[in-house]
Amino acid sequence: MSVQLFYRRRCACSQTCPRVPVHSRGRRAIASLGGTMPNRFRVSLFGALVILPLLISSCYPFQGDITQILTPAAPPTAEATAEPEMVILAATVAVNALRVRQAPNEETPIIAGLLKGDVINVVGRTEDGSWLKVEVPDVGTIGWIWAEDVTLNGDPSALLVPEDAQMAAEPEDAMADDGEEPEEQADDGEMAAEEKAEDQASAVADLEPRVTVYAQEVIKGQVTVAEAAVPVEGWVVIHADDAGSYGPIIGQAHLEPGLTTDLAVDIDVDAATETLYAMLHTDGGVFDVFEFPGTDMPVLKDGAPISSAFTVMIGEMSISDEEADAEEAVPVTTPTDEPLLQVGDVTRHLAIVTTRALRVRSKPETIAEVLAGVAVGEAYPVAGFSSDEHWVAIFFPDIEDPVWIAASLVELRDIELRVQMGRATIETGRGGRLRLRGGPSLEAPIVGHAQDGESYDTLGYSEDGQWALLVGTGVEGATWASVSFLLFE
Repeated sequence: MSVQLFYRRRCACSQTCPRVPVHSRGRRAIASLGGTMPNRFRVSLFGALVILPLLISSCYPFQGDITQILTPAAPPTAEATAEPEMVILAATVAVNALRVRQAPNEETPIIAGLLKGDVINVVGRTEDGSWLKVEVPDVGTIGWIWAEDVTLNGDPSALLVPEDAQMAAEPEDAMADDGEEPEEQADDGEMAAEEKAEDQASAVADLEPRVTVYAQEVIKGQVTVAEAAVPVEGWVVIHADDAGSYGPIIGQAHLEPGLTTDLAVDIDVDAATETLYAMLHTDGGVFDVFEFPGTDMPVLKDGAPISSAFTVMIGEMSISDEEADAEEAVPVTTPTDEPLLQVGDVTRHLAIVTTRALRVRSKPETIAEVLAGVAVGEAYPVAGFSSDEHWVAIFFPDIEDPVWIAASLVELRDIELRVQMGRATIETGRGGRLRLRGGPSLEAPIVGHAQDGESYDTLGYSEDGQWALLVGTGVEGATWASVSFLLFE
Protein backbone atom coordinates (compact mmCIF):
# COMPACT_ATOMS: atom_id res chain seq x y z
CA MET A 1 0.00 0.00 0.00
CA SER A 2 1.46 3.36 -1.04
CA VAL A 3 1.46 6.20 1.46
CA GLN A 4 1.95 9.83 0.48
CA LEU A 5 2.93 12.18 3.28
CA PHE A 6 3.13 15.96 3.33
CA TYR A 7 4.77 18.18 5.86
CA ARG A 8 5.95 21.76 6.06
CA ARG A 9 9.49 22.74 7.01
CA ARG A 10 10.43 26.17 8.24
CA CYS A 11 13.77 27.74 7.46
CA ALA A 12 15.68 30.13 9.58
CA CYS A 13 13.89 33.06 8.02
CA SER A 14 10.60 31.66 9.24
CA GLN A 15 9.28 31.35 5.72
CA THR A 16 7.29 28.33 4.85
CA CYS A 17 8.84 26.05 2.28
CA PRO A 18 6.83 24.37 -0.45
CA ARG A 19 5.20 20.99 0.22
CA VAL A 20 7.54 18.10 -0.28
CA PRO A 21 5.90 14.76 -1.23
CA VAL A 22 7.37 11.68 0.34
CA HIS A 23 6.59 8.16 -1.01
CA SER A 24 7.24 5.12 1.07
CA ARG A 25 6.37 1.42 1.30
CA GLY A 26 6.51 -0.55 4.56
CA ARG A 27 9.35 0.28 6.93
CA ARG A 28 11.29 2.18 4.28
CA ALA A 29 8.73 4.93 4.50
CA ILE A 30 9.81 5.67 8.04
CA ALA A 31 13.49 5.23 7.35
CA SER A 32 13.36 7.57 4.36
CA LEU A 33 11.88 10.22 6.54
CA GLY A 34 14.59 9.94 9.15
CA GLY A 35 16.84 12.50 7.69
CA THR A 36 14.21 15.04 6.86
CA MET A 37 11.58 14.79 9.67
CA PRO A 38 11.98 15.95 13.26
CA ASN A 39 12.21 13.23 15.93
CA ARG A 40 8.76 13.91 17.34
CA PHE A 41 7.24 13.26 13.91
CA ARG A 42 9.10 9.99 13.60
CA VAL A 43 7.74 8.62 16.87
CA SER A 44 4.17 9.72 16.12
CA LEU A 45 4.17 8.22 12.68
CA PHE A 46 5.63 4.94 13.90
CA GLY A 47 2.97 4.66 16.60
CA ALA A 48 0.16 5.37 14.16
CA LEU A 49 1.30 2.86 11.57
CA VAL A 50 2.62 -0.01 13.69
CA ILE A 51 1.89 0.09 17.39
CA LEU A 52 -1.75 1.24 17.34
CA PRO A 53 -2.98 -1.60 15.05
CA LEU A 54 -1.16 -4.13 17.24
CA LEU A 55 -2.85 -2.82 20.36
CA ILE A 56 -6.31 -2.93 18.75
CA SER A 57 -5.86 -6.48 17.46
CA SER A 58 -4.71 -7.70 20.88
CA CYS A 59 -7.80 -6.24 22.58
CA TYR A 60 -10.31 -7.57 20.05
CA PRO A 61 -8.94 -10.79 18.60
CA PHE A 62 -10.97 -12.30 15.74
CA GLN A 63 -11.59 -16.00 15.76
CA GLY A 64 -13.35 -17.89 13.04
CA ASP A 65 -13.97 -17.64 9.36
CA ILE A 66 -13.98 -14.18 7.80
CA THR A 67 -16.93 -15.26 5.64
CA GLN A 68 -19.05 -15.23 8.79
CA ILE A 69 -18.74 -11.47 8.80
CA LEU A 70 -19.26 -10.98 5.10
CA THR A 71 -22.27 -13.32 4.80
CA PRO A 72 -25.57 -11.59 5.83
CA ALA A 73 -27.69 -13.33 8.46
CA ALA A 74 -30.73 -15.21 7.21
CA PRO A 75 -34.07 -13.57 8.09
CA PRO A 76 -36.00 -15.22 10.95
CA THR A 77 -38.44 -17.88 9.83
CA ALA A 78 -42.09 -17.03 10.66
CA GLU A 79 -43.75 -19.67 12.79
CA ALA A 80 -46.86 -21.25 11.34
CA THR A 81 -50.06 -19.81 12.85
CA ALA A 82 -52.34 -22.52 14.15
CA GLU A 83 -56.02 -22.33 13.24
CA PRO A 84 -58.23 -21.71 16.31
CA GLU A 85 -59.97 -24.86 17.43
CA MET A 86 -63.76 -24.87 17.23
CA VAL A 87 -65.51 -25.22 20.61
CA ILE A 88 -69.04 -26.59 21.02
CA LEU A 89 -70.93 -26.05 24.28
CA ALA A 90 -74.30 -27.39 25.39
CA ALA A 91 -77.06 -25.00 26.47
CA THR A 92 -80.56 -25.45 27.91
CA VAL A 93 -83.43 -23.13 26.98
CA ALA A 94 -84.49 -21.23 30.12
CA VAL A 95 -87.59 -19.41 28.82
CA ASN A 96 -90.97 -20.75 27.74
CA ALA A 97 -90.52 -20.01 24.05
CA LEU A 98 -87.32 -18.95 22.31
CA ARG A 99 -87.04 -17.61 18.78
CA VAL A 100 -84.09 -18.56 16.60
CA ARG A 101 -83.21 -15.82 14.13
CA GLN A 102 -81.30 -15.82 10.87
CA ALA A 103 -78.67 -13.38 12.17
CA PRO A 104 -77.80 -11.75 15.52
CA ASN A 105 -80.31 -8.95 15.11
CA GLU A 106 -83.96 -8.53 16.14
CA GLU A 107 -84.87 -7.33 12.64
CA THR A 108 -83.90 -10.58 10.90
CA PRO A 109 -86.42 -13.36 10.16
CA ILE A 110 -87.35 -16.04 12.69
CA ILE A 111 -86.24 -19.40 11.28
CA ALA A 112 -87.16 -21.77 14.13
CA GLY A 113 -88.58 -21.96 17.65
CA LEU A 114 -87.37 -23.68 20.82
CA LEU A 115 -89.19 -24.57 24.03
CA LYS A 116 -88.13 -24.46 27.66
CA GLY A 117 -85.87 -27.39 28.51
CA ASP A 118 -84.63 -27.98 24.96
CA VAL A 119 -80.90 -28.78 24.85
CA ILE A 120 -78.96 -27.28 21.94
CA ASN A 121 -75.36 -27.05 20.73
CA VAL A 122 -73.74 -23.61 20.80
CA VAL A 123 -71.04 -23.16 18.15
CA GLY A 124 -70.25 -19.44 18.26
CA ARG A 125 -71.00 -16.02 19.69
CA THR A 126 -70.90 -12.33 18.90
CA GLU A 127 -67.95 -10.23 20.04
CA ASP A 128 -69.85 -8.91 23.07
CA GLY A 129 -71.36 -12.32 23.89
CA SER A 130 -74.97 -11.08 23.79
CA TRP A 131 -75.94 -13.49 20.96
CA LEU A 132 -75.10 -17.18 20.54
CA LYS A 133 -74.89 -19.16 17.31
CA VAL A 134 -76.70 -22.49 17.76
CA GLU A 135 -77.68 -25.68 15.98
CA VAL A 136 -81.42 -26.33 16.10
CA PRO A 137 -82.00 -30.00 17.06
CA ASP A 138 -83.79 -32.35 14.65
CA VAL A 139 -83.74 -29.68 11.96
CA GLY A 140 -80.08 -29.04 11.25
CA THR A 141 -80.67 -25.29 10.97
CA ILE A 142 -78.03 -22.84 12.19
CA GLY A 143 -79.30 -19.61 13.76
CA TRP A 144 -78.85 -17.05 16.52
CA ILE A 145 -80.48 -16.62 19.94
CA TRP A 146 -80.18 -14.22 22.87
CA ALA A 147 -77.56 -15.49 25.32
CA GLU A 148 -79.67 -14.42 28.31
CA ASP A 149 -82.42 -16.87 27.34
CA VAL A 150 -80.37 -20.05 27.86
CA THR A 151 -78.26 -21.68 30.56
CA LEU A 152 -74.83 -22.34 29.06
CA ASN A 153 -72.74 -25.31 30.19
CA GLY A 154 -69.24 -23.90 29.93
CA ASP A 155 -67.24 -20.71 29.46
CA PRO A 156 -68.77 -18.56 26.68
CA SER A 157 -65.45 -16.81 26.07
CA ALA A 158 -64.10 -20.10 24.67
CA LEU A 159 -66.54 -19.91 21.75
CA LEU A 160 -65.33 -18.62 18.39
CA VAL A 161 -66.62 -15.38 16.88
CA PRO A 162 -67.61 -16.36 13.31
CA GLU A 163 -67.61 -14.01 10.33
CA ASP A 164 -71.41 -13.80 10.24
CA ALA A 165 -71.36 -12.35 13.77
CA GLN A 166 -70.53 -8.96 12.28
CA MET A 167 -74.24 -8.08 12.14
CA ALA A 168 -74.00 -7.20 15.78
CA ALA A 169 -76.75 -7.25 18.33
CA GLU A 170 -78.32 -3.98 19.33
CA PRO A 171 -75.81 -1.99 21.41
CA GLU A 172 -75.94 -2.27 25.16
CA ASP A 173 -77.29 1.23 25.57
CA ALA A 174 -80.13 0.42 23.17
CA MET A 175 -81.60 -1.94 25.76
CA ALA A 176 -83.13 0.11 28.51
CA ASP A 177 -82.41 -1.43 31.86
CA ASP A 178 -85.38 -1.62 34.13
CA GLY A 179 -83.88 0.61 36.79
CA GLU A 180 -82.23 3.28 34.66
CA GLU A 181 -83.68 6.31 32.95
CA PRO A 182 -83.19 6.13 29.17
CA GLU A 183 -80.86 8.76 27.81
CA GLU A 184 -82.01 11.13 25.13
CA GLN A 185 -80.78 10.03 21.73
CA ALA A 186 -79.49 13.02 19.81
CA ASP A 187 -80.13 13.34 16.10
CA ASP A 188 -76.82 13.24 14.28
CA GLY A 189 -78.12 15.50 11.54
CA GLU A 190 -76.54 13.39 8.80
CA MET A 191 -79.84 12.40 7.24
CA ALA A 192 -82.92 14.56 6.95
CA ALA A 193 -86.25 13.22 8.15
CA GLU A 194 -87.49 12.99 4.58
CA GLU A 195 -84.53 10.83 3.55
CA LYS A 196 -85.07 8.53 6.52
CA ALA A 197 -88.71 8.12 5.62
CA GLU A 198 -87.77 7.31 2.03
CA ASP A 199 -85.26 4.70 3.15
CA GLN A 200 -87.80 3.09 5.47
CA ALA A 201 -90.43 3.04 2.74
CA SER A 202 -87.94 1.47 0.35
CA ALA A 203 -87.03 -1.22 2.89
CA VAL A 204 -90.70 -2.05 3.47
CA ALA A 205 -91.38 -2.18 -0.27
CA ASP A 206 -88.59 -4.74 -0.66
CA LEU A 207 -89.88 -6.86 2.25
CA GLU A 208 -90.59 -10.49 1.36
CA PRO A 209 -94.05 -11.57 2.62
CA ARG A 210 -93.92 -14.22 5.34
CA VAL A 211 -95.90 -15.47 8.34
CA THR A 212 -94.84 -17.61 11.31
CA VAL A 213 -97.02 -19.17 14.03
CA TYR A 214 -96.07 -21.75 16.68
CA ALA A 215 -98.06 -24.37 18.59
CA GLN A 216 -99.98 -22.76 21.44
CA GLU A 217 -102.99 -22.74 23.72
CA VAL A 218 -105.99 -20.59 22.89
CA ILE A 219 -106.25 -18.00 25.65
CA LYS A 220 -109.22 -15.64 25.88
CA GLY A 221 -110.37 -16.73 22.44
CA GLN A 222 -107.16 -15.58 20.76
CA VAL A 223 -104.19 -17.08 18.96
CA THR A 224 -100.86 -15.29 18.64
CA VAL A 225 -99.02 -14.85 15.33
CA ALA A 226 -95.28 -14.74 16.07
CA GLU A 227 -94.54 -12.57 13.06
CA ALA A 228 -96.11 -11.43 9.80
CA ALA A 229 -94.39 -9.32 7.13
CA VAL A 230 -96.08 -7.59 4.18
CA PRO A 231 -94.82 -4.79 1.89
CA VAL A 232 -98.29 -3.18 1.72
CA GLU A 233 -101.48 -3.29 3.80
CA GLY A 234 -102.89 -6.77 4.15
CA TRP A 235 -104.47 -9.35 6.42
CA VAL A 236 -103.42 -12.39 8.40
CA VAL A 237 -106.32 -14.83 8.18
CA ILE A 238 -106.85 -17.90 10.39
CA HIS A 239 -108.31 -20.93 8.61
CA ALA A 240 -109.64 -24.08 10.25
CA ASP A 241 -108.50 -27.47 8.96
CA ASP A 242 -110.55 -29.41 6.42
CA ALA A 243 -109.11 -32.89 5.81
CA GLY A 244 -105.54 -31.61 5.79
CA SER A 245 -106.26 -28.49 3.73
CA TYR A 246 -107.49 -24.93 4.23
CA GLY A 247 -110.97 -24.87 5.75
CA PRO A 248 -113.35 -22.06 6.69
CA ILE A 249 -112.06 -18.73 7.99
CA ILE A 250 -112.46 -18.36 11.76
CA GLY A 251 -110.61 -15.08 12.36
CA GLN A 252 -108.50 -12.33 10.82
CA ALA A 253 -106.47 -9.25 11.77
CA HIS A 254 -105.34 -6.28 9.69
CA LEU A 255 -101.64 -5.77 8.92
CA GLU A 256 -99.80 -2.51 8.38
CA PRO A 257 -96.88 -2.47 5.90
CA GLY A 258 -93.71 -3.86 7.44
CA LEU A 259 -92.98 -6.47 10.11
CA THR A 260 -95.57 -7.18 12.82
CA THR A 261 -94.70 -9.40 15.78
CA ASP A 262 -96.76 -11.08 18.52
CA LEU A 263 -100.08 -10.22 16.90
CA ALA A 264 -103.17 -11.42 18.79
CA VAL A 265 -106.00 -12.61 16.52
CA ASP A 266 -109.55 -13.23 17.76
CA ILE A 267 -110.98 -16.52 16.50
CA ASP A 268 -114.26 -18.41 16.62
CA VAL A 269 -113.28 -21.00 19.23
CA ASP A 270 -116.32 -23.19 18.53
CA ALA A 271 -115.28 -23.54 14.87
CA ALA A 272 -111.59 -24.11 15.61
CA THR A 273 -109.86 -27.40 14.85
CA GLU A 274 -106.75 -28.90 16.41
CA THR A 275 -104.71 -27.74 13.39
CA LEU A 276 -105.11 -24.17 12.13
CA TYR A 277 -103.55 -22.20 9.28
CA ALA A 278 -102.41 -18.57 9.33
CA MET A 279 -102.51 -17.19 5.76
CA LEU A 280 -101.57 -13.82 4.29
CA HIS A 281 -104.24 -11.97 2.29
CA THR A 282 -104.14 -8.66 0.44
CA ASP A 283 -106.19 -5.60 1.38
CA GLY A 284 -107.21 -4.79 -2.17
CA GLY A 285 -110.65 -3.27 -1.63
CA VAL A 286 -111.99 -0.96 1.05
CA PHE A 287 -109.21 -0.19 3.52
CA ASP A 288 -109.39 -2.17 6.80
CA VAL A 289 -112.55 -4.01 5.68
CA PHE A 290 -112.04 -7.73 5.11
CA GLU A 291 -113.56 -8.66 1.74
CA PHE A 292 -113.17 -12.35 0.99
CA PRO A 293 -114.38 -13.90 -1.17
CA GLY A 294 -113.75 -10.73 -3.13
CA THR A 295 -110.85 -8.34 -3.52
CA ASP A 296 -108.80 -9.45 -0.49
CA MET A 297 -107.19 -12.49 -2.07
CA PRO A 298 -104.47 -14.79 -0.63
CA VAL A 299 -100.86 -13.71 -1.18
CA LEU A 300 -99.17 -16.30 -3.41
CA LYS A 301 -95.60 -17.48 -3.78
CA ASP A 302 -94.76 -19.93 -6.57
CA GLY A 303 -98.50 -20.33 -7.10
CA ALA A 304 -99.29 -21.37 -3.49
CA PRO A 305 -100.67 -19.28 -0.59
CA ILE A 306 -98.13 -18.04 1.95
CA SER A 307 -99.23 -19.69 5.20
CA SER A 308 -98.09 -21.31 8.44
CA ALA A 309 -99.75 -24.39 9.97
CA PHE A 310 -99.87 -24.73 13.76
CA THR A 311 -101.61 -26.82 16.41
CA VAL A 312 -103.69 -25.47 19.27
CA MET A 313 -105.29 -26.69 22.48
CA ILE A 314 -108.79 -25.40 23.14
CA GLY A 315 -111.24 -25.86 26.00
CA GLU A 316 -111.47 -29.50 27.02
CA MET A 317 -108.52 -30.38 24.79
CA SER A 318 -106.25 -28.30 27.02
CA ILE A 319 -107.21 -30.10 30.23
CA SER A 320 -106.00 -33.63 30.95
CA ASP A 321 -108.20 -36.26 32.62
CA GLU A 322 -106.15 -35.94 35.80
CA GLU A 323 -106.65 -32.18 35.90
CA ALA A 324 -110.37 -32.51 35.20
CA ASP A 325 -110.70 -35.08 38.00
CA ALA A 326 -108.90 -32.71 40.39
CA GLU A 327 -111.35 -29.93 39.62
CA GLU A 328 -114.40 -32.20 39.78
CA ALA A 329 -113.27 -33.41 43.22
CA VAL A 330 -113.90 -29.93 44.60
CA PRO A 331 -117.29 -29.67 46.35
CA VAL A 332 -120.06 -28.35 44.14
CA THR A 333 -120.90 -25.42 46.40
CA THR A 334 -118.63 -23.82 48.98
CA PRO A 335 -119.75 -20.69 50.83
CA THR A 336 -117.24 -17.99 51.71
CA ASP A 337 -117.05 -16.60 55.23
CA GLU A 338 -114.39 -13.93 54.83
CA PRO A 339 -115.02 -10.88 52.63
CA LEU A 340 -112.91 -10.77 49.49
CA LEU A 341 -110.36 -8.08 48.77
CA GLN A 342 -111.26 -5.40 46.27
CA VAL A 343 -109.30 -3.39 43.72
CA GLY A 344 -107.08 -0.94 45.61
CA ASP A 345 -106.51 -3.30 48.55
CA VAL A 346 -103.15 -4.90 49.36
CA THR A 347 -102.89 -8.64 48.84
CA ARG A 348 -100.19 -10.81 50.36
CA HIS A 349 -100.41 -13.77 48.02
CA LEU A 350 -99.94 -14.60 44.35
CA ALA A 351 -101.50 -17.71 42.81
CA ILE A 352 -99.18 -19.38 40.25
CA VAL A 353 -100.96 -21.80 37.89
CA THR A 354 -99.28 -25.23 37.97
CA THR A 355 -101.30 -27.03 35.29
CA ARG A 356 -101.31 -26.61 31.51
CA ALA A 357 -104.68 -24.85 31.50
CA LEU A 358 -107.23 -24.07 34.18
CA ARG A 359 -110.85 -22.91 34.04
CA VAL A 360 -111.76 -19.59 35.64
CA ARG A 361 -115.28 -19.67 37.12
CA SER A 362 -117.74 -17.05 38.30
CA LYS A 363 -118.34 -18.81 41.65
CA PRO A 364 -116.49 -21.37 43.82
CA GLU A 365 -118.45 -24.22 42.22
CA THR A 366 -117.67 -26.75 39.51
CA ILE A 367 -121.08 -26.07 37.97
CA ALA A 368 -120.49 -22.31 37.83
CA GLU A 369 -120.06 -20.48 34.53
CA VAL A 370 -116.60 -20.69 32.94
CA LEU A 371 -115.48 -17.12 32.28
CA ALA A 372 -111.97 -17.64 30.93
CA GLY A 373 -108.89 -19.85 31.05
CA VAL A 374 -105.43 -19.41 32.52
CA ALA A 375 -102.19 -21.07 31.41
CA VAL A 376 -99.37 -22.74 33.28
CA GLY A 377 -96.99 -20.36 35.03
CA GLU A 378 -99.29 -17.33 35.00
CA ALA A 379 -99.48 -15.37 38.26
CA TYR A 380 -102.59 -13.65 39.65
CA PRO A 381 -103.18 -11.64 42.86
CA VAL A 382 -105.26 -13.51 45.43
CA ALA A 383 -108.49 -11.89 46.64
CA GLY A 384 -109.40 -14.57 49.17
CA PHE A 385 -110.25 -18.23 49.81
CA SER A 386 -113.33 -20.34 50.22
CA SER A 387 -114.10 -21.46 53.78
CA ASP A 388 -112.79 -24.98 53.10
CA GLU A 389 -109.84 -23.60 51.08
CA HIS A 390 -110.73 -25.71 48.03
CA TRP A 391 -111.10 -22.56 45.91
CA VAL A 392 -108.99 -19.44 45.46
CA ALA A 393 -110.43 -16.09 44.43
CA ILE A 394 -108.16 -14.12 42.08
CA PHE A 395 -108.16 -10.79 40.29
CA PHE A 396 -108.42 -11.23 36.52
CA PRO A 397 -107.97 -8.67 33.70
CA ASP A 398 -111.12 -7.00 32.35
CA ILE A 399 -113.32 -8.60 35.03
CA GLU A 400 -114.38 -6.26 37.82
CA ASP A 401 -115.16 -8.79 40.58
CA PRO A 402 -112.80 -11.56 41.76
CA VAL A 403 -113.15 -14.92 40.00
CA TRP A 404 -112.46 -18.46 41.18
CA ILE A 405 -109.99 -21.25 40.37
CA ALA A 406 -109.33 -24.65 41.99
CA ALA A 407 -106.81 -24.33 44.84
CA SER A 408 -105.27 -27.75 44.16
CA LEU A 409 -103.99 -26.56 40.77
CA VAL A 410 -102.13 -23.44 41.91
CA GLU A 411 -99.12 -22.64 44.06
CA LEU A 412 -99.28 -19.74 46.52
CA ARG A 413 -96.39 -17.31 46.93
CA ASP A 414 -96.04 -14.55 49.50
CA ILE A 415 -95.88 -11.00 48.16
CA GLU A 416 -97.17 -7.55 49.09
CA LEU A 417 -99.02 -6.10 46.12
CA ARG A 418 -101.49 -3.27 45.78
CA VAL A 419 -104.14 -4.48 43.35
CA GLN A 420 -104.74 -2.10 40.46
CA MET A 421 -106.14 -3.29 37.13
CA GLY A 422 -105.00 -1.65 33.93
CA ARG A 423 -103.03 -1.96 30.73
CA ALA A 424 -99.58 -0.64 29.85
CA THR A 425 -97.36 -0.35 26.78
CA ILE A 426 -93.60 -0.88 26.87
CA GLU A 427 -91.94 2.50 26.26
CA THR A 428 -88.13 2.42 26.55
CA GLY A 429 -87.62 5.47 24.34
CA ARG A 430 -85.12 3.68 22.11
CA GLY A 431 -87.03 1.02 20.28
CA GLY A 432 -85.23 -1.72 22.21
CA ARG A 433 -86.16 -4.41 24.70
CA LEU A 434 -87.13 -4.20 28.35
CA ARG A 435 -85.93 -6.75 30.87
CA LEU A 436 -88.69 -8.55 32.77
CA ARG A 437 -87.83 -9.76 36.27
CA GLY A 438 -89.11 -12.46 38.57
CA GLY A 439 -89.61 -10.02 41.44
CA PRO A 440 -90.05 -6.28 42.12
CA SER A 441 -86.33 -5.57 42.43
CA LEU A 442 -83.20 -5.06 40.34
CA GLU A 443 -81.71 -7.99 42.24
CA ALA A 444 -84.47 -10.32 41.02
CA PRO A 445 -83.53 -12.65 38.14
CA ILE A 446 -84.25 -11.67 34.54
CA VAL A 447 -87.00 -14.04 33.33
CA GLY A 448 -87.72 -12.61 29.89
CA HIS A 449 -87.91 -9.55 27.66
CA ALA A 450 -90.62 -7.34 26.21
CA GLN A 451 -90.30 -5.39 22.98
CA ASP A 452 -90.90 -1.68 22.69
CA GLY A 453 -94.54 -1.05 21.77
CA GLU A 454 -95.94 -4.30 23.18
CA SER A 455 -98.96 -3.98 25.51
CA TYR A 456 -99.82 -6.10 28.55
CA ASP A 457 -102.46 -6.23 31.27
CA THR A 458 -101.28 -5.02 34.67
CA LEU A 459 -102.67 -6.39 37.93
CA GLY A 460 -100.97 -4.25 40.56
CA TYR A 461 -97.90 -2.52 41.92
CA SER A 462 -95.14 -3.31 44.38
CA GLU A 463 -95.21 -1.76 47.84
CA ASP A 464 -92.91 1.09 46.76
CA GLY A 465 -94.90 1.68 43.57
CA GLN A 466 -91.84 1.25 41.31
CA TRP A 467 -92.75 -2.11 39.78
CA ALA A 468 -95.85 -3.39 37.98
CA LEU A 469 -97.06 -7.00 37.77
CA LEU A 470 -97.72 -7.98 34.14
CA VAL A 471 -99.78 -10.89 32.83
CA GLY A 472 -99.80 -12.52 29.40
CA THR A 473 -96.07 -12.19 28.73
CA GLY A 474 -95.61 -15.90 28.02
CA VAL A 475 -93.11 -16.19 30.89
CA GLU A 476 -93.75 -18.67 33.69
CA GLY A 477 -94.13 -17.19 37.15
CA ALA A 478 -94.62 -13.60 38.27
CA THR A 479 -93.42 -11.08 35.70
CA TRP A 480 -92.45 -7.60 36.88
CA ALA A 481 -91.47 -4.50 34.90
CA SER A 482 -90.20 -1.10 36.02
CA VAL A 483 -92.95 1.54 35.83
CA SER A 484 -90.32 3.96 34.47
CA PHE A 485 -90.64 2.23 31.11
CA LEU A 486 -94.41 1.67 31.02
CA LEU A 487 -97.00 3.93 29.41
CA PHE A 488 -100.32 3.32 31.15
CA GLU A 489 -103.62 3.64 29.32
